[in-house]
Amino acid sequence: MRSTLCTISLLVTFSVYGEEIALPDSAVTIDVMEQSRGKQHLDLDFTSLASDVDGISTGNVAKNTVNGSNILSSGAFADSSGISSVIQNTGNNVLIQNSTVVNLTIK
Repeated sequence: MRSTLCTISLLVTFSVYGEEIALPDSAVTIDVMEQSRGKQHLDLDFTSLASDVDGISTGNVAKNTVNGSNILSSGAFADSSGISSVIQNTGNNVLIQNSTVVNLTIK
C-alpha cells in the first residue's frame, strides 16, 4: 500500500507560481492555524529487512540409523509469549536453518 502511495505521489505533481499564492497582509494567529490544518498524518517510511541463510550439507553418510518421532504434547505452548520458533527433525544428515527478523517501532 505504501509503495502504491509513493508511486502515485510521484506521478501526481503540480506547479504553483508565487503570484498565485494569496498571502494575508497581517500575521495569522495560532487559533486560525489550528482550525485550518488537516490534522492528518501519513508516514512514508520504508524498511527492508533480510536474513540470508545459505547452508550447505554435502558428503554426509548415515549407516544403521534409527529415526524417532516428533511429538508436541497439547499445551506445549501454553505459557509461551512473544515469538516462538519450533524446529523438529527425525531425519539424518539434515541441514536445518532458521531465521527470525523482527522490526519493532514504538511511537
